[in-house]
Amino acid sequence: MDKKINTVTIILVLLSLVLVCWLVFGGPFDTFYLIWNLILAWAPMVFALIFRRNLRGKLSSTKSIITFFSSFLWLFFFPNAVYIITDYIHLSNEKFYYPNPNYTPYSGESRVLYNFDLQTWNNFFSITFGVFLGCALSVLSLYIFHKYIEKRKGKLVGWIFAITVHLLSGYAIYLGRFIRFNSWDVIFNPLNIVKFVISNIDRIDATFTFYFSLLSLLIYGIFYLFIYLGEDRITN
Repeated sequence: MDKKINTVTIILVLLSLVLVCWLVFGGPFDTFYLIWNLILAWAPMVFALIFRRNLRGKLSSTKSIITFFSSFLWLFFFPNAVYIITDYIHLSNEKFYYPNPNYTPYSGESRVLYNFDLQTWNNFFSITFGVFLGCALSVLSLYIFHKYIEKRKGKLVGWIFAITVHLLSGYAIYLGRFIRFNSWDVIFNPLNIVKFVISNIDRIDATFTFYFSLLSLLIYGIFYLFIYLGEDRITN
């Protein structure tokens, strides 16, 4: 499994470099913000790899400290990997098609005419590319921790952990996208976050948290299913 994780990580690195090169040299684009969001999406994966590497060999006090901080920082940055899905809202200003002014019933004309402006479709492609990478990074980093806990505490505890992470992530995505809190606000501006959470617990918060948590969990579940089928194929 370690070799497979290393292989997938290398592939994701290469694909991320392809996206960055595409954004820098392939233009014109309005999606350069994806580079920063992609960096943030990589953060939990980096800490998950540090955590996994630190488990090898004999346990020491130094390793215990590294394990604790890498776990904390992974959870801290994990929502950023799924957050990239919300970048689709930037397409709301794009015009992909428009009504055909020459259309009449039974005229043989199409009801709509599609926009062939490449910048519009480049933006769509770039965001979709980034979303797939973000989802893959979120799944792989969570899978590392999920399997670690499952191995020591059993499948039930493993899935309780995974679902809890998705619930926390769903609320963090809501805070990031709609309230515009950043990850580093937890360190540099924690009181404002605490005040907001205490004074703004309502149906809207709960609804969007549920939406993002469910979406994140569904993505993980689908990826996990393919991983499970792959493992079953190897054992058989």
